[in-house]
Amino acid sequence: MKVVKKIDCAGTNLNIYDVPVGIMVSGGVDSAILLYYLMKYHTKPIFIFTEGNNVKLRKNGIIAPRVVEKCIQLTKNINVFHHINYNIETTLESLYEKPRFAVRDFGPIRIVYEGLTMNPPNDIAENLAPELDFEHTRNTDGNNDLFHSDNKFYMPWANTDKKGIAKMYREENLIDTLLPVTRSCEYDQNIEFFDDIKNPGLGHCGECWWCKEREWAFK
Repeated sequence: MKVVKKIDCAGTNLNIYDVPVGIMVSGGVDSAILLYYLMKYHTKPIFIFTEGNNVKLRKNGIIAPRVVEKCIQLTKNINVFHHINYNIETTLESLYEKPRFAVRDFGPIRIVYEGLTMNPPNDIAENLAPELDFEHTRNTDGNNDLFHSDNKFYMPWANTDKKGIAKMYREENLIDTLLPVTRSCEYDQNIEFFDDIKNPGLGHCGECWWCKEREWAFK
């Protein structure tokens, strides 16, 4: 497996490999722009993995296909295969189950892309929605590993925050096309924080940490 292209994505490097690849797509802005770049520059098959869960009303399973379809329209690339699985709730084990199976037992797939980004600077991240916990492992020091699991999983955005992602959307002129079909909201009717917040359906509640992060990045 070798790198055949290095793409400058608004200042962040993206490696394009010479093999069929997988990508985890949730329907959020990070994985959506990563899928767009892959479909624009990668010439071999792309296998897309999405998980929906009952706790979040399977919304990822609805949004992600819209993202895939929009990327097809934008890139004209139809050499993609979308796999969607469902669970009662999403765990780290369930999230990685299908992609790990793919790189282990499905010979053509040698590496899986993930769109995980850094958090905003700590003083901003901690004040976006102070009542809610968020993923603190998305370190802001710029020294996050780009690969894990024996280099089978590749996270090119690991040292880029959402403002860097927003620059990519602007650089590719995707603000009015791809961005509107993505969804970053983590509204959860089972968490007390959301008791007085109207369920946004497939939209954005505008109050959760993830909505605030998106707003911070794209304003």
